[in-house]
Amino acid sequence: MLPAFDPGALLSRTYVLPRGPRVRLRLARPSDGPAIRALAAEHGMEGDSLQVVRFDPRRLVICAMALVGAEEVFAGVGAIDLEPGAEPELVLVDEELTDGLVELLTAALAGRAGALTRFRAA
Repeated sequence: MLPAFDPGALLSRTYVLPRGPRVRLRLARPSDGPAIRALAAEHGMEGDSLQVVRFDPRRLVICAMALVGAEEVFAGVGAIDLEPGAEPELVLVDEELTDGLVELLTAALAGRAGALTRFRAA
């Protein structure tokens, strides 16, 4: 079970997974497109149908980067709409590389989206 997720600490720390490498969460950027499409293909999803990397101010997309040896590799991606009470609509992770990343990404998406929607409502 994960402790309460601090949405303000999203980009400032690494997270230790129960069984696997340390991961760093960050906002997605356009250059992540090929890695997201490759991960989607591993999960049997049509890569061209994924629009998560396109900028949309109504959506939050977070990527997970894992430190494997001396190299940082793309380990997962998640997306959520920035609406009150929204649930993550997409969470894809490299199953061979990580254990517990689905839960971390889900908590990060919900926590960060909740903080942003509360800020916008104020």
